[in-house]
Formats: sequence, structure tokens, C-alpha cells
Amino acid sequence: MNKRNCPVCETNKAEVIMTFTPELLCAVNPTYKVEELRKAIIGKDDLVTYSECDVCGMVYCETLWDNDTLRIVYDKTIDHEKSLEKVLLLNKRIAITRTWNNLLRLFTLLGKKKLNDIKLLDYGCGWGDFLDVANGYGVNVYGYDEDKRKIDFAKKRGHKIVDSIEELKSLSPVDVFVMNSVLEHVQDVDYILKLVKTLLKPNGLLIFSVNDYRSKYIKKNVKKVSSNFPALSKNFNPLEHVNIYDYKSVMTTLEKYNFEFISTRLSLDFTNIPGIRNSIFFLKCTNKLEKAFSNILTGKEIGITVYAKNNATN
Repeated sequence: MNKRNCPVCETNKAEVIMTFTPELLCAVNPTYKVEELRKAIIGKDDLVTYSECDVCGMVYCETLWDNDTLRIVYDKTIDHEKSLEKVLLLNKRIAITRTWNNLLRLFTLLGKKKLNDIKLLDYGCGWGDFLDVANGYGVNVYGYDEDKRKIDFAKKRGHKIVDSIEELKSLSPVDVFVMNSVLEHVQDVDYILKLVKTLLKPNGLLIFSVNDYRSKYIKKNVKKVSSNFPALSKNFNPLEHVNIYDYKSVMTTLEKYNFEFISTRLSLDFTNIPGIRNSIFFLKCTNKLEKAFSNILTGKEIGITVYAKNNATN
């Protein structure tokens, strides 16, 4: 089977640290059907492993998924009705709303007074739950996804969904490019981020969220899986999450593709209090504190949402 290089530093030196069975994956993921999963990956054990890069420490699935296996996994293994039900979860809706509210506040901090025909693209829009929140007067919202079930659902609810990469490119330039929980799923990160650079206006905003796994938490999961116990989180899952990011690898990726880091959602949330919410100075100070504390080992699953600016001119 074909293998890929590290998505962060692009070297090909890595060692396998976790190997999963269908039973281990299904034990923590109620949307999976174990019998269908066994059929999908029979004879393809390399697809359900994580490796750690010897150079930068990034954890990722080295083996490239073939299109036929991907189709079977997504079409037959995942229970899509249960996936859709997650859209109704209040904590998920709150998180999405917070991401949108922070974008509006960021516009204010960057000097914008009102929404003047903002063009926003949600890449990997899924069922359209972020589109629900962002859609409104002054904002032209578009979605793109490769799952036909999800885009059909979003279209029926009135959202503008782009059907192909060529149509996607015709939207260029866009003011805001959103990727909620997308990069951990992407085998060719380089292609996606170069596409973002092509579509975003100079100084346009990139917003993306990924799970943030620190080394202590990864070691806990390595120990569990090595002992044939399920991982602590359903997100440790090389079927869908082929890239396991942490704070350092996120910041390295931004720098690599010439995006200027502005803030994380955590820092924006922390400074959203009277007296300092309109100060870019306090936001920058909080970002520095977060960076300093990112070196502290965290023994639990956390997430990171990043707001960044496209530095390159198109």
C-alpha cells in the first residue's frame, strides 16, 4: 500500500505507535457498524494504524486510503442517521455559534464596522449546521462537502452548496474560509491548504478547528490500545482522523503556508469581557499566555479553533 509523508514536516521517517481492530473502534464510536467495518478493512491492517514522525513528533496515519475502501467505509460502515442526530446536540450548536460570534468580534477588532457582502465558504460543511448560524443579510454563505447525503440535506434546507472543485474555484476570491473539523480527515493537507491560498483574498480570514492532542494524552491512548482496550476518545480513529494535531503542529502548519496567526477561540473567549473585549493588545497578551502554557502536558482531549489571516497576495 502507498504511504504518505508527514503532513507537517514532509519527512518519511515514522514509527507505528497504535494499531486498531474493528472491535476497538466500534467500542467508542456508536455510529459504526462492526460487521461492515470488518468487511471494509479485511486484509488492510495498515489502514488502521497511527505512526509518530521521528522528526517533528506529528502523529498520523501513514498509509494512503484507496478510494474504494473510503467509499465502503463512509457508505456502509457509518450510521448516517446517528451522524445527523449529532447536529441537534446543544453543545455542538453552542460551539458553532461561539465560532461565528468570535468571527464577528474579530471583524470589529480589525476595524470593520458592518457586514458588507462578506463571502464565506464553509469547506466540509457536512449537514450545514455552521451555514445555519452564519447565513443572513450582509453575508453570502456557500458550502462544500463530498458527502452526497449531507449536501442534499443542506440543499433541501435552502443552503447554497457548491458541487465541484471547479465550481468552488469560481467563487474566488472569498473573504472567509471555514474548515470545522476538516484537516484531521484530509490525506493531502498540502493540496487543501494551497487551495485555501488560491481562494482567499489577500488578508482574508481562515478559520479552522481540529482536536488538540498533547503528548501525555497520546501516551495514555497508546498504552490503552496496546493493551487491547479502546482508546479514551472516539476521535482516535484512523478510519476518519488521519492527522492527530496539537498546538505546535497547528502553528507550524500556519507558518508553513504563510498564514498570520491572529488568535484562538480560547483567547477570544477569555478576553470577551467588558473593558478589554475591544482591545487587540489584551488579545495578543492572552495568545502569548496560551502559547506558553501549550508546553504543559495535558492529559485530556481538548480542541483548538484558530483564526488566521492570509498573508500572500493573489
